Amino acid sequence: MDLSNYVDVPTRFAAALQRWPELRIKEHRPEVITIGDKVFISVTMQAWRTPDDQIPAQATAWEPIPGLTPFTRNSEMMNASTSSLGRVLGLMLSFGPKMASAEEVRNRQETNAPAVLVRQPQNPRTMSLGQIANNAPSEAQMKYLRGLNYEGPAPETRAECTALIKRLAP
Repeated sequence: MDLSNYVDVPTRFAAALQRWPELRIKEHRPEVITIGDKVFISVTMQAWRTPDDQIPAQATAWEPIPGLTPFTRNSEMMNASTSSLGRVLGLMLSFGPKMASAEEVRNRQETNAPAVLVRQPQNPRTMSLGQIANNAPSEAQMKYLRGLNYEGPAPETRAECTALIKRLAP
């Protein structure tokens, strides 16, 4: 896919600051949203062009949890934040018909690179949002998969992991 027409977020931000030197950006508290069995992190940003801007620009971006690619997995919040900033700046500035940033397009591309299984400490302060939402495979499931010498992509849900274990277990 040709990404040469996309304008990245730092370029959008520099252009906005050049046009509105008093630009102010506010990132609202992120929200975890569940739709069916899917979980998302939602980030909304507002941008005031001037201190007396009566109608600030506003945009929201959602990222699935867990992330769908190695680029987004374990950095869902940061990706949603950057995407939201890119969208609010895109609304304020004219960059043609394409709103998505190059990063957003890249992050939605399929990859053949296998995911790396990493042991994560299991306490609420270090658990991913997907684990907190009870969608991610448990540590016990992941340990069992490693014991089966599984080297493929990491399953994204407990159900996927269970099916994989049933298929691989002797």
